[in-house]
Amino acid sequence: MLTDPKVSACMVLYHPPAEALRAVSCLQESDLPIDFYAVDNSPDDPMAERIRWMCPGAKILPQEKNLGFGRANNVVLPLLTSRYHLMINPDVTFPPDLISRMVAYMDANPDVVILTPRVFNPDGTEQFLPKMQPTVRYLLSGRLERLGGPFPRLRAEYTLADQNIATPVNVGFATGCFLLIRTGALRQLGGFDERFFLYQEDSDLSRRAMQLGRIVYHPEMCLTHSWARENTRTLRGNLRQISSIIKFFMKWGIAW
Repeated sequence: MLTDPKVSACMVLYHPPAEALRAVSCLQESDLPIDFYAVDNSPDDPMAERIRWMCPGAKILPQEKNLGFGRANNVVLPLLTSRYHLMINPDVTFPPDLISRMVAYMDANPDVVILTPRVFNPDGTEQFLPKMQPTVRYLLSGRLERLGGPFPRLRAEYTLADQNIATPVNVGFATGCFLLIRTGALRQLGGFDERFFLYQEDSDLSRRAMQLGRIVYHPEMCLTHSWARENTRTLRGNLRQISSIIKFFMKWGIAW
């Protein structure tokens, strides 16, 4: 058991795919020790026990019901003694030196509160995720990009896909699939806003974190994300997404 680890990590489980074990393996193989927590939103699923068997040092925190992404991540907040905290999805993989390199960058840049990586699809193509703060037109561009017109341009602007970024840059959004934040800052912010069950909780956290320091996108920090997007393929998932967007704009004001 680690004492005052430099890095802690939390993975939220909700009927996770078998590839979650690959993500856990990546944490175990990291060249920096990780104090690992798994918050289990689906305690009837056997995956948490498989993780416990595979990673004896993991702290499994079963919940009585699905708390949602943000609230589940907040469960570990009172338990953390780390300097940096990683939120990690069960569908990511990364090289053993990634976390230590990210930590070294943040150690060297104390004004950086969140560091967000470059994300690739399993086939090696880049996964252009949002890097600007959400606006109505940016969110519409993601839905309507396939229709052409102004939407592909707006989507590229939202994700910075229209720029050839070769060095670290300040951004307004950090993806929740793999988010490294200073633990003290996360505690100061009170974690995620639990009004967001799923979707936009990372947008909201990013916006509040910018009051404490910079969010930096580093193109040399790379990982792979499967990103099945299963929730957005159902009516319930789409309604949750729309609900979260409305909550976000009610909180921060509508930006076109």
